[in-house]
Amino acid sequence: MPSNKRYRIFSTKAVDQSLITMAAEQNIDIEAKGFISIQPLITDNLKQRIHQLFQEKATVIFTSANAVDALHDHYLHRDSPGWNVYCLDGATQQALKRIDIRHRISGTAANAASLAAEIINNNEKGPLVFFCGNKRRDELPDLLQQHNIAVEELVVYETTATPALTGQDYDGVLFLSPSAVESFFSVNNLPPQTICFSIGPTTARALQEHTNNKIITSTSPAMDQLVQTTILYFNNIN
Repeated sequence: MPSNKRYRIFSTKAVDQSLITMAAEQNIDIEAKGFISIQPLITDNLKQRIHQLFQEKATVIFTSANAVDALHDHYLHRDSPGWNVYCLDGATQQALKRIDIRHRISGTAANAASLAAEIINNNEKGPLVFFCGNKRRDELPDLLQQHNIAVEELVVYETTATPALTGQDYDGVLFLSPSAVESFFSVNNLPPQTICFSIGPTTARALQEHTNNKIITSTSPAMDQLVQTTILYFNNIN
């Protein structure tokens, strides 16, 4: 990468300072602003149901670190016999490693559709419990229901759009969820030369609905890998 060329990147989610510093050392300057707000959903009915689940050897599904965090912060109950867990790779699996709930990972995948396929291939009969947000995608529950696998959905967080005009052009924009894509494009347009960097295939499909710009998908669904993918791309175009 030429030393006199710096690239300007905008992230639709906050980025750890360590990653911003690492990118800056590669002549990539990252600015960030959250385009969605995540709020845990706390109700007496949820507390009662989740408390019941902590007494069972339930098989549960997580496709978002936000669901893991909501469970940890507001519903954690240490006296659990252990859950069988299916989850997405990357940030979701890392979030599970941080919480104090006994569990065994029964399967992981890079996206929701592949995770559903893993569950089906493992001959799970259900019922399964899917911890999710109010804007969860349809792929996973639809595929499981098509294979007659009962799924109980527990919405433990809510996603609200927080759109804002960027006011500037960037060499690349980082997107980490379909909800952030919707929020961003509700008030912004991209010049054709701007590269869209996606955390995974589901977010990439959402981008395809809003732009014809080039889309690069991260090698793994985690923020650090998305930043690494961005650095690698701009290193290799010169």
